[in-house]
Amino acid sequence: TLLRFSGSSLLCPQLRRPPDTALHEGSLSQYDGDSCSWQENYFILLGDFTLQWFESEEALRKGCEPRGSTVLSGYLLLSSPVEYAKSLGDLCQGLAGDSPFADPPGEFLFFLYHPFRRHFCFCAGSAGSRRIWRAALRDGIRYRSTELQRRDSLEAEAFVEAVRFYRQERGRYGAGDLFLGSEPEILGNVLMEDLLPVLRSQVLPSIRGSERRRQQLWLQFLQEVYRLILSEISSEFQGFQKEKEKLQIELEKKIRPDLDQMLTLKDQIASKLQAMVQGPAESCCGQGVEPHLDDVMEELVRPISSGVEAVRSLFAWRVDEMIRLVRSSPVTLLQKELLALGRTSWQPEVMQPCYEEAELYRESLRGLEERFGFHGVTSLILSAQNLMQQLMQNATHTFQQLSQQPLGRASGRHQLTRVLEQVKERVLKKFDYDSGSLRKRFAQEWLVHIFLPFLLKHLESGCKLELPRYESFVFADFGGIINLENLYEETVLAALLRAVGRGEGLRSPGNI
Repeated sequence: TLLRFSGSSLLCPQLRRPPDTALHEGSLSQYDGDSCSWQENYFILLGDFTLQWFESEEALRKGCEPRGSTVLSGYLLLSSPVEYAKSLGDLCQGLAGDSPFADPPGEFLFFLYHPFRRHFCFCAGSAGSRRIWRAALRDGIRYRSTELQRRDSLEAEAFVEAVRFYRQERGRYGAGDLFLGSEPEILGNVLMEDLLPVLRSQVLPSIRGSERRRQQLWLQFLQEVYRLILSEISSEFQGFQKEKEKLQIELEKKIRPDLDQMLTLKDQIASKLQAMVQGPAESCCGQGVEPHLDDVMEELVRPISSGVEAVRSLFAWRVDEMIRLVRSSPVTLLQKELLALGRTSWQPEVMQPCYEEAELYRESLRGLEERFGFHGVTSLILSAQNLMQQLMQNATHTFQQLSQQPLGRASGRHQLTRVLEQVKERVLKKFDYDSGSLRKRFAQEWLVHIFLPFLLKHLESGCKLELPRYESFVFADFGGIINLENLYEETVLAALLRAVGRGEGLRSPGNI
């Protein structure tokens, strides 16, 4: 563990658990592909962000089994038939991309799209219902998709590195949005990435029928393949989890007696690699990274800064509303209002305007893909939104804690409101300090996510292919512990961080 590369851990704050109660429920019209008709079902989004649907609300209340359920990790929430048709066209290459449903029962449409899971075409009864459902589903998608990143553990980081190295061996740098979901889901995404070109060339041409029928059968085929892959991977991963503790104990026994020798050998090999890699890496940074740092930093800072300012304004408004209520209502309502304030971060419709500030920059961020091969725009936006939610949680929790003791000594509404105003100002000062630090860290870490794969790809032919020359320096007993590719990437990362540091030295602090 001490010797593995750890420079590309995803920034994703530790959020408190969501509420156990259902987050939202209600009736929606849903298109059924088998019967080619719209059916009304009763949907409920559970506290763990699993979406279930029933024949009716009565069936739910009676405890009947749901008609179906799905986890929301990896889904995209689309707003229009045009967006949905475009996504289908990208997935069903060579087939018509028309939306595969009949005339909807209303105008308030929205869609849940996943390349390898069941698609959902919904029609809400009103604009308000659609708005609430979209906010709740976005929360579920974000929470379930960033499950691994939110753990912020060495094990999760090591898993990400292993998958990243697997893809790099195949010439694919920067996994980006493949890293959405749990470990089995991520492995399933990577395996489907390998399989999809083969399936398109060997299976898709053999599907017969009308364009719409071929499209429907192709989607069903992909969903079944993914379901089987996910089932097999989940079973094997669960079995591995049982062996993991034993393997860790064995590894520790192997490392502890020779740790000093391993570290010395690691430093010696790293020094040799540095002599070979540092020059080309710094040259590549100078030509391909440093000229673009200011522009990319600005692209990264805009969505997170706009969202953080929206969170600050929302928090201040909620507290002002509480103070206004205290002035005109019984003081006994205050504790109830404080509890309600603490739930703000888990109220999707309330937080949605903050999250939308990051979504506004999705299209401009796509330019990073064209320039640097960055494929993690969705992950970047979800990470920014997680940070916004964490800041709101921290602010409301701090306000609750700082209010308790002074409020116990306050007498009368005038003194009570003055105390609340003072606490609000203290919390906002802390918010400004914390958010400034987090924004800077966010931008720095995503600079690494964008530029490190870019550098590794450009240095592959000149540097990485030279690594076998250094294998003889690794003692046979340490072969499974000291990894040359880790040491190589540490050297490239060090060059990148120096370039980023130089760029920050020329940049005024107020820009972060």
